[in-house]
Amino acid sequence: MDEPKFTLGMIFASGDVFKRAIRAHAVKHRREVKFAKNDPNRVRAICKAPNCKWFVFASWLDDKKTFKVKIMSDEEHTCAMSFKNSFVNSKMMAEKYVNQFRANPAWNYEGMNQQLRADTNVDASLWQYYRARGKAKVMIEGTIKEQYSKLWEYCGELKRMNPGSTIKMQCEMVPGNENPHFKRLYVCLEALKCGWKAGCRPIVGLDGCFIKGHHRGQLLTAVGVDPNNQMYSIAYALVESECGETWRWFLELLGQDLGINHSHGISWVTDKHKGLIDTIAELFPESEHRHCVKHLHNNFKVQHKGLMLKQLMWAAAKSTTSQGNSFLLNSL
Repeated sequence: MDEPKFTLGMIFASGDVFKRAIRAHAVKHRREVKFAKNDPNRVRAICKAPNCKWFVFASWLDDKKTFKVKIMSDEEHTCAMSFKNSFVNSKMMAEKYVNQFRANPAWNYEGMNQQLRADTNVDASLWQYYRARGKAKVMIEGTIKEQYSKLWEYCGELKRMNPGSTIKMQCEMVPGNENPHFKRLYVCLEALKCGWKAGCRPIVGLDGCFIKGHHRGQLLTAVGVDPNNQMYSIAYALVESECGETWRWFLELLGQDLGINHSHGISWVTDKHKGLIDTIAELFPESEHRHCVKHLHNNFKVQHKGLMLKQLMWAAAKSTTSQGNSFLLNSL
C-alpha cells in the first residue's frame, strides 16, 4: 500500500488498515494530513492546510467486518507540498525499512536518511534513526521477554547439537508472578571440555564482567591456554552478581566437567576478588593460585605511574628464576 488511491466505496479490512493507507498517502504526496475523527467505528481524515478541502471519511458497515469509504472530496489536494510530515516517524521508518535492517544490521544513519529522503523528501533526525533501529530490531528479533522465553529451547538445541555438553539453567519463582524468572545459566560444550583435557596446559583463567542492557548481571568465564599459547575458551555462566556463592556454583560445575578430582598440578589465574580467592582455596586446596598481572598493574598504577615501573613489573612477572625475580622486585 505504498501508493493508495482512494475511491468512493473502497473497502478495507479494518480501521487500522485504512489509517495506514491515509498515512502512506500523506507521505507519498507530501501533504500534512490529520485525523479529525478517530474512534473505533469511524475515521475522518482531512488536510491540515486551511484552504484545502481534501478529506476522506470511512466507517464500519453493518456487518462489522468491512471498513468502507463512504464520503470523500471530489477534488485532489489544492495545497502546496510540505517538506515536513508528522507521519514520518520512527514507527513508520521501522516498518518501511525493516528488511534493510534485517539484511544489514549495521545500516547507519547516513544510509537510512539518504534512502528516506529519496522516498519521501523528508529528513530524519539522529534520534529518530536510533528509535527506528530499535523498533526494527524488536520486529526482527522479538522483545527481550520473548527471547528469555526461548531459553529452554536454546538449551535443548545446544544439547542436541553438542551431545555430552553441560547446560545448567536455574530459575526462581517471584511472588505475584506464576511464570519462573531466569536466574543463572552455565554452558560448557563437550568439544571444549575434550579439547582442554587433550591438548591444553593445566592453566585456567577466571574472570567476570558486567552485562549491560535491559537485564543486567555478570558474565563469568573460564579460559585456558592452548599449545599455540593462545586463549582457549572453556566455559561461561550468566549469573545475577559476582560473589562467593556464584563463583562456588560455577567452579563446582567446572571442576566436574574438567575432571579435576585431585587439584594437584592445576594452576588458577584470577584477580583478587575475595569470594573467588576463598572458593578456590576451599574447592581446590592442592592447586596453585596466582593473580593476573594486568589486574595488579591496574591497581598499582593508581599511585605509581610511569612506563619504566610498568616494564619492571611485567619483567618481574615473566622472570623464570628466583634470583632474577628478586632483582627486578628490588629495582621496582
